[in-house]
Amino acid sequence: MKCLQTLIKGCLFALPFFSSYSAFAQADAAVEVDPEYEVLGRAGKLKIQKESCTPHGSSCDYVLYDAKGKKQVLMEKWSKTANVYQFNPNLMGFLLGLTGSEYNLTVINDKNQQKDYSSFLAMNGQQSCFVTFESNLKNMPNSLVFYSIPDFRVRLVLNNKVPQFKKLNYPATANFEDNGDFSFNYNIKVGNEMGVQDVIIQNPCQSDYRVIMS
Repeated sequence: MKCLQTLIKGCLFALPFFSSYSAFAQADAAVEVDPEYEVLGRAGKLKIQKESCTPHGSSCDYVLYDAKGKKQVLMEKWSKTANVYQFNPNLMGFLLGLTGSEYNLTVINDKNQQKDYSSFLAMNGQQSCFVTFESNLKNMPNSLVFYSIPDFRVRLVLNNKVPQFKKLNYPATANFEDNGDFSFNYNIKVGNEMGVQDVIIQNPCQSDYRVIMS
């Protein structure tokens, strides 16, 4: 599977035509939408384009074009989640995944440098912070890792080495609230029964973050 993921609509070709009936009609341009493709995001002169969709748009190809028009197919005939984040004019992210499976975020800059963040969980509404669940970090297995945007620095890591999270495992739910708090829960064993640990992280990508457990 060629993976490199919201859906930003834009860059529709407009073809002005002029009517001979009136000056008003001459000034009014009609917009024709090319059904063959849609530009979802840009990084400098690079662009991610959705194209070759089926008649009803149930599946499409997602293609990255560089400044010279050379293309890299990110995903073919894909019908599940594929979102583009426009972080700034020279930086974008492509999120790919499907329900019940892991999501992957690929960050692409204007020099076509690409970096993958696997096991993507969520991003805040301001697109300034996102979190992954990573199991291959050296000496830090099964970690919630918070990254700031656009510098992509690690701001916070939570795993079993943190006293409050001795029983941490893959979150059952995980999302950012409208106020920027990150809330999640995970299953824990309490005696002979299974329970749920609810957690809220306030300001997760800032130095004054706060952990609330209930």
